[in-house]
Amino acid sequence: MKLRTLLTAIAVAVAPAISPMVAAYQTQDTRLLRFPDIHKESVTFVYAGDIYIANTKTGKSTRLTDHIGFETFPKFSPDGSQIAFSAQYNGSRQVYVMNRDGSDLKQLTYYNDVGVMPPRGGFDYRVLDWTPDGKHIVFRANRTPYGQRVGRPYIVPAAGGLEQPLAIPETGGGMLSPDGKQYVYTPIDREFRTWKRTRGGRAQDVWVYDLENNKSKQLTTNRATDQQPTWVNNNIYYVSDREYTLNLYKHQDGKNPIKVTNHSDFDVLWPSAGPNAIVYENGGYLYRFDDATQQSEKLSINVQGNREHTMAYSKNVSDFIDSMDVSHDGKRVLFTARGELFSVPVKNGPTRNLSHTPKGREISATWSPNGRYIAYMSDETGEYEIYLKDRANNNQVKQLTSNGSIWRFEPVWSPDNKKLLFSDQNHTLWWLDIKTGKQRKIDTAKYNEDGLTSYIWSPNSEDIVFVKNNENRYASLWHYNLKDKRVTRLTDDMSSETNPAFSPDGQQLYFTSERDFNLTFSSYEFDYMFNNATRLYSVAVNSKIKPLNTPLSDEISIVDSKADKDDKKSAKAPSNYIESNGFMSRVVALNVPAGNYGALSGVKDGVLTLSAGELKLVPNAVDGEVATIAAGVSNYKVSANAEHIIARAGKNISVIKPEAKQDLKATQLNLQDMVLKIDPQTEWAQMYREGWRTLRDWFYDENHHGQDWDAILARYQPMADAIAHRADLDYVLSEIAGEINSGHIYVNSGDMPTSPRLQHGLLGAEISAHKSGSVKIETIFKGENWHENFRSPLNETGINANVGDYIIAVNGRSVKSVVNFYELLENTQGKSVELLLSKSPSLKNSWKVMVTPIASETGLRYLQWAQSRAEYVNKLSDGRIGYVHLPNTHYEGNRSLFKNFLPQTNKEAMIIDDRYNGGGFIPEHMITWLARKPLNYWKRRGVEPTKTPQFAHDGPKAMLINGYSSSGGDALPYYFRQAGLGKLIGTRTWGGLIGISGNPGLVDGGSVIAATFRILDNEGNWIIENEGVSPDIEVIDRPELIQAGQDPSIERAVKELLKELKANPKKPLVVPAPPSEFGR
Repeated sequence: MKLRTLLTAIAVAVAPAISPMVAAYQTQDTRLLRFPDIHKESVTFVYAGDIYIANTKTGKSTRLTDHIGFETFPKFSPDGSQIAFSAQYNGSRQVYVMNRDGSDLKQLTYYNDVGVMPPRGGFDYRVLDWTPDGKHIVFRANRTPYGQRVGRPYIVPAAGGLEQPLAIPETGGGMLSPDGKQYVYTPIDREFRTWKRTRGGRAQDVWVYDLENNKSKQLTTNRATDQQPTWVNNNIYYVSDREYTLNLYKHQDGKNPIKVTNHSDFDVLWPSAGPNAIVYENGGYLYRFDDATQQSEKLSINVQGNREHTMAYSKNVSDFIDSMDVSHDGKRVLFTARGELFSVPVKNGPTRNLSHTPKGREISATWSPNGRYIAYMSDETGEYEIYLKDRANNNQVKQLTSNGSIWRFEPVWSPDNKKLLFSDQNHTLWWLDIKTGKQRKIDTAKYNEDGLTSYIWSPNSEDIVFVKNNENRYASLWHYNLKDKRVTRLTDDMSSETNPAFSPDGQQLYFTSERDFNLTFSSYEFDYMFNNATRLYSVAVNSKIKPLNTPLSDEISIVDSKADKDDKKSAKAPSNYIESNGFMSRVVALNVPAGNYGALSGVKDGVLTLSAGELKLVPNAVDGEVATIAAGVSNYKVSANAEHIIARAGKNISVIKPEAKQDLKATQLNLQDMVLKIDPQTEWAQMYREGWRTLRDWFYDENHHGQDWDAILARYQPMADAIAHRADLDYVLSEIAGEINSGHIYVNSGDMPTSPRLQHGLLGAEISAHKSGSVKIETIFKGENWHENFRSPLNETGINANVGDYIIAVNGRSVKSVVNFYELLENTQGKSVELLLSKSPSLKNSWKVMVTPIASETGLRYLQWAQSRAEYVNKLSDGRIGYVHLPNTHYEGNRSLFKNFLPQTNKEAMIIDDRYNGGGFIPEHMITWLARKPLNYWKRRGVEPTKTPQFAHDGPKAMLINGYSSSGGDALPYYFRQAGLGKLIGTRTWGGLIGISGNPGLVDGGSVIAATFRILDNEGNWIIENEGVSPDIEVIDRPELIQAGQDPSIERAVKELLKELKANPKKPLVVPAPPSEFGR
């Protein structure tokens, strides 16, 4: 790492050569100073991914770090001589310490972090504080059983050594008391969430934990957010949004807190305390709050330097292709990538940038059928408009639309090169005359939840076919004719028809339809589902055209006279107009088995389709054989004349023929010259506005929860102008996203500067330091070694390691040779490693074993915890009550329910644990399994009666919930209550039942995700969102009880269920003797 302590002097020396733009930054207060800390007259902070130190009086700053790895949360030691921080220098975020001048850098931790999380997940290894004696650093590590984003506090010696956890199971932000005997904190961490002013079950409260006596006390109980507590002298401060905007409050025992700041435009963020003062962020600036005067002042800090992350650079952008097309002659392809329009030769010639518009983003480019025009969309005006580039007129650009106010989907050319077809996010379909620019509305699809995005022209350029949902949500094919301007449904609403495509002559219309009902039976019980429902179909567009299943017969031909030949020459071929009458009766099935098909395109010899990554050609005959063109294809497009295909397989793109057995490797395009000079500031400005537009256009509520969305854009514009690192853009977009006051509004990072990751190895065990210098095995996670995701290296067959054993050496290196044991496991994940184990902290009676370390222990910690909870329930109930934990409502949660619920349906009662449920799918099937009741029993000879359904539980149930029961984890307890299955026990759930279904991303691969739908009850009332599901019985899992091995929620659930079993004991099924008299 390169440390630069003389940057200020260097900057002054080169000042005459600095550009006016940079000079402007150097004469103004620098904005977007982040994660500050204070010690007397010094503040340290992060700017553009690096750590600085500045004088609070003069504003003069010095850069302390200079590395591509992003540094966060610098914290002064109590005497101000050192700064601890976390950084991503080898791709894994770790804790470091250095002197206040940037010298003597030391890495303190080596245990793998959980990896890069999205901005809403924050950072692993977040430095929180120092112990008052300056000997240890307190940090938050995501090493809990509850998932990758839940952390607990650890301490690590500042001089080096193995970290150890504090006796607190969970923490968000926190700080030690001045005497180090107490810890003020929020058990919940959500400071990075893009959701302001939440009032759901994950709104934070402030607690104090007595580290000497292992007792906790809850300080705040407000439904608003109280977070980031700090301790200055004898005062506790925290920020709260109880009056809308986050401001700093002073705690008073037994009284209302005192509001000590009055910011209204921006939230108070990341307060951090030093001697007698607190420093915090507000609107990208730093402020100092004085504990004695109870006043805040803005710090005037000027950061000088070249701001290298803002400098233009060249990059191959082929990894950022977001649309592609191939010319009619197959000689060139058209790409949009990183906001520019590229023409790339298939064989010969240069790669050309056709747009050169860095301030705008070009997307959805497509050739006209004759190759003269290129239609595309660009937001150069600030809104996406449709443009036309005329290759026959020196690439002159014509703006076709000027009314952009909502997202538009890709335009589609008419075969006559005169018209375009497109839809928008208002679910409206339009056609556009390229000569006049006039737009005409075709139809609006009010039942198309995912938009009206499937539409095609007939080869006659007069008929349009599109897909629109019916009221029952089954999709139909609809027809519009430009002359009669009528919209007609072609298919009925008893099945779903999608993916329309015309044959090149326009006589056949291909489509997919879900008309097959193929039963697939469960391997576990008598249950089934219908899958492989789709087939390919063809229909003659009118009754004058022969359908594909017309019987063929070879007959003797008669030689015509010359007059007959002349008459036939003048006869017209059948017109390809679309006739809706009798449409369904003309439908024929093509010769493909039922399966999963999509992305149809008509070609000369049949129709192309994608199925499970295979591009197939289905012939124009009901008995023809299907040919595979290429495998591994994720996306493709056919040229206007249907003679060429551009296909994508992974990162490779090829131009091939619509014929069997095409070689994608041999036809792969050379994209090496797709090099673009990127100006980060210009690109960030475009992404800032696009992120704002995404929420404007895709959020379920067009009024944005009452926010003035234009005013929001203007308020944060100065912060956007100050962006100096890609992470700053994520931050500003996250702040904008938070203003919409909604769950499921997310920001995901794009092309971020980062260091290559060095993957450390882990052993599947808790390790502690021993005074001998060796390390001791405290816990070995059992795991499930037959499952790769739950493999526990020290628990594998033949290792013979046990709790209490010592690790003496790793690959021949003594553990005593390093200050932190995990340093010996650097770069060992997935590799064979030799361990020297012993029953004592010496070489006596030691033995060697070979292990293969894993990258993460998160899954093992979870599995161990879930199994221990089941064992606890079994112990408390004497085996009468079953237990299932559901980590989410996605794949893992559904598997867990099926895996663990079915075998326990013989239990008298059941506890379903929804705590820490991360959500996923809407859990309608999960609640169906839980709500099953026996319908009847069956008696066989010599066998106890069995029930139908075989796996149904009819005893009492209880569900455990907490603030981390999220999304699908909110819905599940709501459904549980609606189904009358039992009591909810615990604390209020997250309150995030507003969902996402996808939206376009940003130009560099990042994204802003908008929530597109929200829950209503059966009476049409808004429910749960920003509120949560409240328990029937409130139980707080106090940290000291959890740390002691108890589980208050489980204990109360067992108590309630045993009470129910006592009050309503299950009656045993008594089978009478079979009847013996009949007919008397």
